[in-house]
Amino acid sequence: MNRIYVLIVLLFSIMEIPAQDSHYWNIQYGTRSLLLGGAVIGSVSDMAATFYNPAALGLFSAPEILLSGKVYQYDALTLKNVSESNLDLTSSNIESAPSLFAGSFTFKWLKKHKLSYSILTRQRMNFGIDGQQGTVREVLNGQERVAGELTSDQKLSDDWGGLSWSYPLTSKMAIGVSQYLSIRSQKTRSQALSQSLSPEGDVATSIILRQFEYKSFDLLWKAGFGMKLDPFTLGITVTTPGVHITGNGSSLVDVAVSGVKSDTLGDPIYAANFQQDVSAQYRSPWSVGGGFSWGIGKYRVHFSAEWYDAIKQFEVLETEDFIVQSSGETATNKVDHELQSVINYGVGLEIFFKEKLSGYASFVTDYSAAVPGTQTNLAISFWDIYHLSAGAAFTLGRSEFTLGASYSFGNDRLERTITFPDTEISNRIAELLKNSELDYKRIKLLIGFSIQI
Repeated sequence: MNRIYVLIVLLFSIMEIPAQDSHYWNIQYGTRSLLLGGAVIGSVSDMAATFYNPAALGLFSAPEILLSGKVYQYDALTLKNVSESNLDLTSSNIESAPSLFAGSFTFKWLKKHKLSYSILTRQRMNFGIDGQQGTVREVLNGQERVAGELTSDQKLSDDWGGLSWSYPLTSKMAIGVSQYLSIRSQKTRSQALSQSLSPEGDVATSIILRQFEYKSFDLLWKAGFGMKLDPFTLGITVTTPGVHITGNGSSLVDVAVSGVKSDTLGDPIYAANFQQDVSAQYRSPWSVGGGFSWGIGKYRVHFSAEWYDAIKQFEVLETEDFIVQSSGETATNKVDHELQSVINYGVGLEIFFKEKLSGYASFVTDYSAAVPGTQTNLAISFWDIYHLSAGAAFTLGRSEFTLGASYSFGNDRLERTITFPDTEISNRIAELLKNSELDYKRIKLLIGFSIQI
């Protein structure tokens, strides 16, 4: 009699497929900087400095370098043991990776002041997972025929564009600031359908649909200090939170349950609410980074670390509560967010084989800032990611060519923290709801070059 209750929980508990929007170091830029895993806050020497440390631009001997290239990546996200029948859900895709385009202005009147521009993708995610299941199993009261379907699509992009200013205080020290306009958009749609046929011939169904999308425009700044004292280099950066300009979005909730004969659920449920053209905003944290490099013979070691402040809970979409049509009760249609403080670090090794040939290897952490046990519903990617990179760079004339690859991986166990008013039901469902395992992998191939104009 409570079979549909189990089905709703089984499907609803997995329809929030993890979104990779709570990581800060999941994208690297440049050519040489990418092979060092982005651990170049104190040693960046290509145009990726516009992002990693704008002060380094003031120490370039040839700031008019323009970089280009092509990066391809393969992403795979797998949810294992989603239900008691060990259903696995997988999403994978091959596409061009987010990149950076940057260059410098060469006006004589700038004198020692140096201006650069850059366009980059700060965050990007595009995952779609779907699964179907039909079986006969003992749910609560006898063998029942059950069927269900789950689909979830997650799309996220955060594009930055702006100008960088740098100024050499001396031949060995410089300061700089980058100002960026951030355009962040996200769309999430999850739908769960379930049907149940009891031994007595009773049919019950449920439909759960959750969708929201938003776009937010913000300004932010990154200030940096750099020092170059061969064989030692040093860098420090401070990034401000975004200053909100404008944003809007929409949010949809649609739940329908019928054919239920249960004291727990009561009457059939129908709750539908769609709110559009509502104000939207996204908050980014303060961050402080630092790094250095040290050259010993033909080797140079690079190290960087960056601290990101916590973000208190806030409403991404300023929606209003609504009245459930079937019961008259008040329900919520909100989309909110919060993030905890994290520190990422990375180490890279550079080897100078010959005058025009160098090799690179790196290891970088990418800890999730999602808050365990949070009641917010924007980000639920609690798994940590680790990046391994390796490659080589060689020079031909005025151009430097880069070849390399990186491998990123992470995993997590998704804990079920669902409680029920009935102890007997709670114990039975606790047996059905296994802890699903999540496995994330990414392989990235780089073919790039930089050229001195």
